[in-house]
Amino acid sequence: MGGSLATQLFLLRLKPLLAARKLAWKPRNRRKTLEFMLDEGLSEDDACEIISKLKPEYQAKEPEPDDDGSPGDVMVFYHPYTRQAPPGDKILLYIKLKIWTDTNGDAGIVMSFHEEGDYE
Repeated sequence: MGGSLATQLFLLRLKPLLAARKLAWKPRNRRKTLEFMLDEGLSEDDACEIISKLKPEYQAKEPEPDDDGSPGDVMVFYHPYTRQAPPGDKILLYIKLKIWTDTNGDAGIVMSFHEEGDYE
C-alpha cells in the first residue's frame, strides 16, 4: 500500500464509515458540489462508490486539522473521473473529507466533491 502512514490510516478509518453509510454530506460550498453532481447525474450513493475507491496515491495533501478549529482530520484527494457531460472528458475530482472521533466512535463528512480546479 503506497502513501504515507497517516493517509493509509485515514483510508482505513473511512472504509467502515462508508460500509455503515455513516459518511454525511455537509459540503462547505453546497452549490458547487450539488451543481457538479446534478450536471453529472450523480447521486450521493454514486459519489460514495467513487469515494470507496480512493487510494493513497490519490492524496493531494496529508491529513491536517480543520481550518475552522473543530476536531478531526481533513484530507483532500484528486480522483480520476470520466465526465458524463460532456461525455468522455477525463478530469480529476476534488474530494475533501473529514473524519473525527466522538462518543459514538468515528464519524465523517464529505466537505467537497467537484471538478478539481473549480474553486469559485
